Amino acid sequence: MNGPFETGSLTVDCMSRLQISGNVIPVSWYKTIRKPTGKPNLNAIIILADIVYWYRAVEIRDEMTGQLIGLRKKFHSDMLQRSYQQLADQFGITKRDATNAVVELEKLGVVHRVFRTVEVKGQTVSNVLFLDLNVTVLEHLTYPKEAETGTPEARGRCPPDTVSPKAGRGVTEISERVSPEFVGGGTKTSETYTESTAKDYRTKDFYQSYQYVEDMVKAQIDYEALKNDNPYDERIDELLGIMVEILTSSSKTIRVNREEKPAQVVKGQFHKITKNHIEFVLHSMNESQTKARNIRALLVTALYNSVHTISTYYGNLVQHHMATESYTVKEVEE
Repeated sequence: MNGPFETGSLTVDCMSRLQISGNVIPVSWYKTIRKPTGKPNLNAIIILADIVYWYRAVEIRDEMTGQLIGLRKKFHSDMLQRSYQQLADQFGITKRDATNAVVELEKLGVVHRVFRTVEVKGQTVSNVLFLDLNVTVLEHLTYPKEAETGTPEARGRCPPDTVSPKAGRGVTEISERVSPEFVGGGTKTSETYTESTAKDYRTKDFYQSYQYVEDMVKAQIDYEALKNDNPYDERIDELLGIMVEILTSSSKTIRVNREEKPAQVVKGQFHKITKNHIEFVLHSMNESQTKARNIRALLVTALYNSVHTISTYYGNLVQHHMATESYTVKEVEE
């Protein structure tokens, strides 16, 4: 006969002695969190499980009676602070995969990204990523059948006032309030904090995350191929930085060729820049004998103009080669 701490299975008995802790993944998520192909979005699922873990409260119990006397959060700020690189390192995926997964979770409405500007040891740090959790959407993803039928259990599982009124809209925002502390490798902020109040950041064309835009631009200009073709040309990274800076600018106008142009017009041009345009700008810089006083202004103008001038450049180049080839043929014939 088995004792009170024996189950009849030696393996189960041994497992009961292990103190295994970690994230919990409900089986339903493999059906409710999917890629456009219909397959489960595994990166999004494991990252959501981690976010949910951090948002689960820690119970505070009376040492004498064991009764529950309170709850506390696991992180210091009012929201969970994470970076895409931290998520990538934690789960052994690329930074781009981590970024895409968080973006997909935000599209579902279960995660809400907030970017804040804070001061750490006297230095201003912008675009610090915080992740908020929409418990109502999480509930629907976890209990899809109950959510569809509208059962009392589904409706009453989470009090309405525990959900952030800003969450669930699928829109990333810049927070206007910075909490006293944020978790970032054990670093705490100072007592003074900077608010991000430059403009309304809830516009479709504005990109709040520098890392996100950098990844987007790298894909747009085929960065890896550029570096592979030009391994020692540091100007590629300089042009990349300028593009990201322009696309994340909150200014209403951007100076191009000594003229203030509407920011959205300039950004529209920069969205059209490809690998060929970057190579064209590099080639133009090599051909130019003029010494520029303001190299950044020159590069901004060169990138902006490349969208319009590249076709003319290659057209002239083709004509030049055709003319040269024709001249060479005549020489051979003579």
